[in-house]
Amino acid sequence: MSKTRNYITWALTVLMALIFLGAGFAKVTGQEAMVQAFTVYELPTWFRIAIGGVEIIGGIFLIIPAFSGMASFGLSIIMIGAIATHAMYDPASKLLTASVLFIILTYIYLTRKNVIPPVLQKHLIG
Repeated sequence: MSKTRNYITWALTVLMALIFLGAGFAKVTGQEAMVQAFTVYELPTWFRIAIGGVEIIGGIFLIIPAFSGMASFGLSIIMIGAIATHAMYDPASKLLTASVLFIILTYIYLTRKNVIPPVLQKHLIG
């Protein structure tokens, strides 16, 4: 990978990590906007907290090179659910935001997917 592409990938990865850490924290701590949104979406409290927890864990793992590919893949799956939810309940601007995050996470995954965590290398490679 070129040096410029590596810098761009790292900048996007750190940005995504910060976004998901912030969003996850807002969900887990029950910030009013998140509570109201999940009420409108007719989703239970436990689901808001679970999604927030996964976003926090995913945000942390995004910045660990050995896990960034897997983390971006997992967060992409969450974003597919977010896109569907926003499409049903929210204005187009929220749908656009979720879609852009999905595209960036997909780019990170495609760039980092070949990185296998050392913990798994001994089991997968032999």
